[in-house]
Formats: sequence, C-alpha cells, structure tokens
Amino acid sequence: AILVLQDKTAHYKIFEMRRDFIANASHELKTPITVIRGFAEALHENPTLPVETQMEVTNKIVRNCNRMAALIKDLLTLADIENIPSSRLTYFNVADLAEQCFSMLAEVFPDAHVTIHKSKEDILLFADMDLLELAIMNLIENAAKYSNRPAHIFVDLEDAKDNVIIKISDKGIGIPPADQEHIFDRFYTVDKAHSQKMGGSGLGLSIVKTIVEKHFGTITLQSELGQGSTFTICIPKREEEK
Repeated sequence: AILVLQDKTAHYKIFEMRRDFIANASHELKTPITVIRGFAEALHENPTLPVETQMEVTNKIVRNCNRMAALIKDLLTLADIENIPSSRLTYFNVADLAEQCFSMLAEVFPDAHVTIHKSKEDILLFADMDLLELAIMNLIENAAKYSNRPAHIFVDLEDAKDNVIIKISDKGIGIPPADQEHIFDRFYTVDKAHSQKMGGSGLGLSIVKTIVEKHFGTITLQSELGQGSTFTICIPKREEEK
C-alpha cells in the first residue's frame, strides 16, 4: 500500500487570491456602471430637465466612465506585468528616468516642488525601463495627490554596491499605522472617497509592488500621520553591473 500526501496549501492560497481578485474587480466595475445607468435612465425619462441639471448629470457620467477606463487600464497593466520578456530589459540611467518622470508630473501638478539627490550622475540599471517609469510615476503622483498644495517631493537615488536604491518621500498627510500593512494590497485604499475623487482605482501601489518584485527587488514604506511618507525601492544589480 502506498500513501501519497500532497500539501495543497499554496495551490488553494493562489486560488483564493484569484477568486478575491475577480470579486473585487467585479465590484469596482459594478459601482460606476450602476451610477452611469441610473443617470442615463434619468436623462432618458426626463428630457425636459434644466440645462444646468443635464450638465451636472452628464459630468457625473463622464467622471464614472473615466474611472472605469482607469480601472480597466490598471487591470490590463497588472496582467501584462505578470510576465516580463527578456527582450524588454535594457541598460538605462535611473537618474535620467527620474528627471523624465518629474517633467511629466509637472504637466499635471505644475506647482509641485521636487528635489532630487543622486549619489552620482550615471546610475545604470538593467531592467524594464517602461515598467520602472510606471512605478516611479505612480509613487510621485500619489505623493502629489495626498499632499497639501503645493506638494514637496524628495527623491534620493543611490548607486549601492549590490543594489540601486530609489527613495521617494513627501510631506503629505501620511498613512495611518493600521493601514500600512495593507497598502500594497489590490483595491485597498486608505481614504476611498478621496481616492475615487482623484480617479484612483486602488491598484496603483499593487502595480508598483508587482513591478519591483518582477525585478527581484523589494519596496518598503515608512509613514507618519501629518508628517508624510517615504517609499524605498531596492532593485538588485546584475553581476556585470556591480
């Protein structure tokens, strides 16, 4: 007689994560769809509504359409990150990439004050430049969104022996201690009303963490209410980069 025992814990954990992800995604999509349908029916059934009311209703429809579009875009991004082909990896200067990201931020938050400190001019890394740009953009946009205007953002780039370290800090509202351990969870938001107002899907930090982990790196958070937050990304170098 042969008795075979298999530990299926990891298998069921992955299954539960996928199930929860689908349930959360469905819920996040259902809400704006319900809002859009309700307002569309109101317009259809009341064609004589005042122009001001019509404008208010259509603005809410457009806002919820944009919210759905952002969510779908983030969902597709997450799916794409799951498998990074080696053909997308290249050497690039992280310092130049950071400067480019802040140029793009200035288009949305022109009053944001940005300070960049780098250990040297050329900080080379072998990685997916587009995905790392997406990770940095998500972090600096959050820093601007969750700060009193004008936002003050600080970036420290360090070329360490074995790693490239990217530290992004702000003087914003901070994150409550109880929320910090869940901040990278998919669809998790500290202030849901504020996040929806700013067009957030609750996937931004999850995308950042996935990008970093796909590069075999780590991301950590330090935050204090009313004092601001600091996200630290640490990505290991290849042997030839050291």
